[in-house]
Amino acid sequence: MKRVSSILMGLALLVVCSVTPAVYANVILAEELWDAGTVGSPTWGEDQSYVTTTHSDGSGEGYLDIEYDPSRGAGAAETVVYTDASAFFAGNWQEVSEDGGWIEFDFWADENIPYYFELRFEGTSGDVWRYDLSTAGLGSGWTDFNASLAWNESLWYYGEFGGSEATFLSDLANIDWIGIYIFDDDTDANNYGLDNFQLMVPEPAEYALAFSALAVTWLSIRRKRKKASDQAA
Repeated sequence: MKRVSSILMGLALLVVCSVTPAVYANVILAEELWDAGTVGSPTWGEDQSYVTTTHSDGSGEGYLDIEYDPSRGAGAAETVVYTDASAFFAGNWQEVSEDGGWIEFDFWADENIPYYFELRFEGTSGDVWRYDLSTAGLGSGWTDFNASLAWNESLWYYGEFGGSEATFLSDLANIDWIGIYIFDDDTDANNYGLDNFQLMVPEPAEYALAFSALAVTWLSIRRKRKKASDQAA
Protein backbone atom coordinates (compact mmCIF):
# COMPACT_ATOMS: atom_id res chain seq x y z
CA MET A 1 0.00 0.00 0.00
CA LYS A 2 2.84 2.36 0.83
CA ARG A 3 4.28 1.74 -2.63
CA VAL A 4 0.92 2.55 -4.31
CA SER A 5 0.63 5.72 -2.25
CA SER A 6 4.14 6.80 -3.24
CA ILE A 7 3.44 6.15 -6.91
CA LEU A 8 0.24 8.19 -6.81
CA MET A 9 1.98 11.07 -5.09
CA GLY A 10 4.78 10.93 -7.62
CA LEU A 11 2.30 11.07 -10.49
CA ALA A 12 0.46 13.95 -8.86
CA LEU A 13 3.65 15.95 -8.40
CA LEU A 14 4.66 15.22 -11.98
CA VAL A 15 1.33 16.55 -13.22
CA VAL A 16 1.64 19.70 -11.12
CA CYS A 17 5.19 20.42 -12.25
CA SER A 18 4.44 19.86 -15.92
CA VAL A 19 1.01 21.47 -16.13
CA THR A 20 0.90 24.40 -13.72
CA PRO A 21 2.55 26.87 -16.17
CA ALA A 22 0.30 25.69 -19.01
CA VAL A 23 -2.89 26.32 -17.05
CA TYR A 24 -2.24 30.04 -17.43
CA ALA A 25 -1.25 29.86 -21.10
CA ASN A 26 -3.42 30.88 -24.05
CA VAL A 27 -4.03 29.01 -27.28
CA ILE A 28 -4.06 30.79 -30.66
CA LEU A 29 -6.76 29.19 -32.82
CA ALA A 30 -6.21 31.45 -35.84
CA GLU A 31 -4.12 34.47 -36.72
CA GLU A 32 -3.28 36.90 -39.51
CA LEU A 33 0.17 38.47 -39.13
CA TRP A 34 0.68 39.90 -42.62
CA ASP A 35 4.31 38.84 -42.47
CA ALA A 36 4.48 37.09 -45.84
CA GLY A 37 3.81 38.24 -49.38
CA THR A 38 4.07 41.67 -50.93
CA VAL A 39 0.89 42.39 -52.86
CA GLY A 40 -2.49 43.19 -51.40
CA SER A 41 -4.38 41.20 -48.81
CA PRO A 42 -6.21 38.31 -50.46
CA THR A 43 -8.46 37.52 -47.50
CA TRP A 44 -9.11 41.02 -46.11
CA GLY A 45 -11.01 43.87 -47.71
CA GLU A 46 -12.98 47.05 -47.07
CA ASP A 47 -16.50 48.19 -47.83
CA GLN A 48 -15.80 51.73 -49.12
CA SER A 49 -14.29 52.81 -52.43
CA TYR A 50 -12.30 55.64 -50.80
CA VAL A 51 -10.43 53.20 -48.53
CA THR A 52 -7.60 50.93 -49.68
CA THR A 53 -6.09 48.05 -47.71
CA THR A 54 -2.59 47.07 -48.73
CA HIS A 55 0.02 44.70 -47.35
CA SER A 56 2.64 47.13 -46.15
CA ASP A 57 5.89 45.19 -46.34
CA GLY A 58 7.26 41.94 -47.73
CA SER A 59 10.28 41.77 -45.46
CA GLY A 60 8.62 39.57 -42.85
CA GLU A 61 7.47 42.42 -40.59
CA GLY A 62 4.35 43.50 -42.42
CA TYR A 63 0.93 44.75 -41.37
CA LEU A 64 -2.31 45.74 -43.11
CA ASP A 65 -2.14 49.38 -44.19
CA ILE A 66 -5.56 51.11 -44.21
CA GLU A 67 -5.44 54.25 -46.36
CA TYR A 68 -8.11 56.87 -46.99
CA ASP A 69 -8.17 58.59 -50.37
CA PRO A 70 -7.01 62.18 -49.68
CA SER A 71 -9.21 63.46 -52.50
CA ARG A 72 -12.45 62.15 -51.00
CA GLY A 73 -15.21 64.66 -50.41
CA ALA A 74 -15.85 66.59 -47.23
CA GLY A 75 -17.68 65.10 -44.31
CA ALA A 76 -17.47 62.10 -42.05
CA ALA A 77 -16.14 58.80 -43.33
CA GLU A 78 -16.54 55.24 -42.18
CA THR A 79 -15.38 51.81 -43.23
CA VAL A 80 -15.43 48.17 -42.20
CA VAL A 81 -12.17 46.27 -42.73
CA TYR A 82 -13.09 42.61 -42.61
CA THR A 83 -12.32 39.02 -43.52
CA ASP A 84 -14.41 35.96 -44.27
CA ALA A 85 -14.85 34.32 -40.87
CA SER A 86 -14.72 30.72 -42.08
CA ALA A 87 -11.57 31.44 -44.09
CA PHE A 88 -9.96 32.88 -40.98
CA PHE A 89 -11.16 30.10 -38.65
CA ALA A 90 -13.09 27.09 -39.94
CA GLY A 91 -14.01 25.80 -36.48
CA ASN A 92 -17.09 26.41 -34.35
CA TRP A 93 -17.21 30.06 -33.30
CA GLN A 94 -20.04 29.41 -30.85
CA GLU A 95 -17.89 26.91 -28.96
CA VAL A 96 -15.08 29.47 -28.88
CA SER A 97 -17.47 31.92 -27.24
CA GLU A 98 -18.64 29.37 -24.69
CA ASP A 99 -15.01 28.47 -23.91
CA GLY A 100 -14.19 32.10 -23.06
CA GLY A 101 -12.45 32.98 -26.34
CA TRP A 102 -11.56 36.45 -27.53
CA ILE A 103 -10.17 38.47 -30.44
CA GLU A 104 -6.86 40.27 -29.96
CA PHE A 105 -5.09 42.61 -32.38
CA ASP A 106 -2.78 45.63 -32.74
CA PHE A 107 -4.02 48.90 -34.24
CA TRP A 108 -1.89 51.81 -35.42
CA ALA A 109 -2.97 55.45 -35.37
CA ASP A 110 -0.85 58.58 -35.37
CA GLU A 111 -2.15 62.13 -34.99
CA ASN A 112 -5.69 61.44 -36.13
CA ILE A 113 -7.75 58.85 -34.29
CA PRO A 114 -11.18 57.36 -35.05
CA TYR A 115 -14.23 58.94 -33.48
CA TYR A 116 -15.82 55.49 -33.17
CA PHE A 117 -13.92 52.22 -33.18
CA GLU A 118 -15.54 48.79 -32.96
CA LEU A 119 -15.02 45.08 -33.44
CA ARG A 120 -17.84 43.72 -35.58
CA PHE A 121 -19.12 40.44 -36.93
CA GLU A 122 -22.13 39.51 -39.01
CA GLY A 123 -24.13 36.31 -38.98
CA THR A 124 -25.65 34.85 -42.12
CA SER A 125 -28.95 36.10 -40.66
CA GLY A 126 -27.85 39.65 -41.46
CA ASP A 127 -27.38 40.68 -37.82
CA VAL A 128 -24.30 42.88 -37.41
CA TRP A 129 -22.95 42.67 -33.86
CA ARG A 130 -20.85 45.51 -32.40
CA TYR A 131 -18.31 45.70 -29.59
CA ASP A 132 -17.18 49.23 -28.70
CA LEU A 133 -13.42 49.73 -28.35
CA SER A 134 -11.93 52.65 -26.46
CA THR A 135 -9.92 55.18 -28.48
CA ALA A 136 -8.40 56.76 -25.36
CA GLY A 137 -4.97 55.20 -25.85
CA LEU A 138 -4.70 55.83 -29.59
CA GLY A 139 -2.58 58.46 -31.31
CA SER A 140 1.00 57.48 -30.57
CA GLY A 141 1.65 54.36 -32.62
CA TRP A 142 0.60 50.77 -32.02
CA THR A 143 -2.02 49.89 -29.40
CA ASP A 144 -3.13 46.40 -28.36
CA PHE A 145 -6.85 45.63 -28.24
CA ASN A 146 -8.84 42.62 -27.16
CA ALA A 147 -12.55 41.87 -27.15
CA SER A 148 -14.20 38.91 -25.46
CA LEU A 149 -16.42 36.73 -27.62
CA ALA A 150 -18.34 35.58 -24.55
CA TRP A 151 -21.89 36.88 -24.37
CA ASN A 152 -22.26 40.10 -22.42
CA GLU A 153 -25.33 42.25 -22.97
CA SER A 154 -23.41 45.32 -21.82
CA LEU A 155 -20.67 44.88 -24.43
CA TRP A 156 -22.25 43.19 -27.47
CA TYR A 157 -25.27 44.61 -29.27
CA TYR A 158 -26.87 44.93 -32.68
CA GLY A 159 -29.44 47.39 -33.99
CA GLU A 160 -30.45 49.93 -31.38
CA PHE A 161 -28.61 48.30 -28.50
CA GLY A 162 -30.59 45.08 -28.81
CA GLY A 163 -29.94 41.39 -29.05
CA SER A 164 -30.18 38.33 -26.86
CA GLU A 165 -27.71 35.63 -25.86
CA ALA A 166 -29.56 33.06 -27.97
CA THR A 167 -29.37 35.28 -31.06
CA PHE A 168 -25.74 36.15 -30.37
CA LEU A 169 -24.68 32.49 -30.12
CA SER A 170 -26.75 31.54 -33.15
CA ASP A 171 -25.09 34.25 -35.23
CA LEU A 172 -21.65 33.11 -34.05
CA ALA A 173 -22.51 29.55 -35.03
CA ASN A 174 -23.41 30.90 -38.49
CA ILE A 175 -20.88 33.72 -38.75
CA ASP A 176 -20.25 35.35 -42.13
CA TRP A 177 -17.46 37.88 -41.58
CA ILE A 178 -15.51 39.56 -38.78
CA GLY A 179 -13.46 42.75 -38.71
CA ILE A 180 -13.11 46.29 -37.38
CA TYR A 181 -15.28 49.36 -37.92
CA ILE A 182 -13.67 52.81 -38.15
CA PHE A 183 -15.65 56.07 -38.12
CA ASP A 184 -13.97 59.44 -38.71
CA ASP A 185 -15.92 62.63 -38.07
CA ASP A 186 -13.63 64.94 -40.05
CA THR A 187 -12.15 65.25 -43.53
CA ASP A 188 -8.55 64.38 -42.72
CA ALA A 189 -6.94 61.78 -44.97
CA ASN A 190 -6.29 59.29 -42.21
CA ASN A 191 -4.11 56.21 -42.42
CA TYR A 192 -4.31 53.32 -39.97
CA GLY A 193 -2.64 49.96 -39.48
CA LEU A 194 -3.88 46.52 -38.41
CA ASP A 195 -1.62 43.68 -37.28
CA ASN A 196 -1.50 40.42 -35.32
CA PHE A 197 -5.23 39.73 -35.60
CA GLN A 198 -5.73 36.61 -33.48
CA LEU A 199 -8.52 34.36 -32.23
CA MET A 200 -7.59 33.00 -28.81
CA VAL A 201 -8.90 30.77 -26.02
CA PRO A 202 -7.56 30.00 -22.54
CA GLU A 203 -5.78 26.65 -22.44
CA PRO A 204 -7.93 23.92 -20.85
CA ALA A 205 -6.94 22.67 -17.42
CA GLU A 206 -7.77 18.99 -17.84
CA TYR A 207 -4.46 17.98 -16.29
CA ALA A 208 -5.19 20.05 -13.21
CA LEU A 209 -8.45 18.14 -12.91
CA ALA A 210 -6.49 14.90 -13.26
CA PHE A 211 -4.25 16.02 -10.42
CA SER A 212 -7.31 16.67 -8.26
CA ALA A 213 -8.53 13.15 -8.95
CA LEU A 214 -5.15 11.71 -8.00
CA ALA A 215 -5.09 13.76 -4.82
CA VAL A 216 -8.54 12.49 -3.82
CA THR A 217 -7.41 8.90 -4.46
CA TRP A 218 -4.29 9.40 -2.34
CA LEU A 219 -6.29 10.87 0.55
CA SER A 220 -8.70 7.96 0.37
CA ILE A 221 -5.82 5.49 0.62
CA ARG A 222 -4.40 7.36 3.60
CA ARG A 223 -7.74 7.19 5.40
CA LYS A 224 -7.97 3.45 4.79
CA ARG A 225 -4.42 2.93 6.07
CA LYS A 226 -5.16 4.99 9.19
CA LYS A 227 -8.36 3.04 9.85
CA ALA A 228 -6.52 -0.29 9.48
CA SER A 229 -3.78 0.95 11.82
CA ASP A 230 -6.33 2.01 14.44
CA GLN A 231 -8.09 -1.35 14.27
CA ALA A 232 -4.78 -3.21 14.67
CA ALA A 233 -4.02 -1.16 17.75
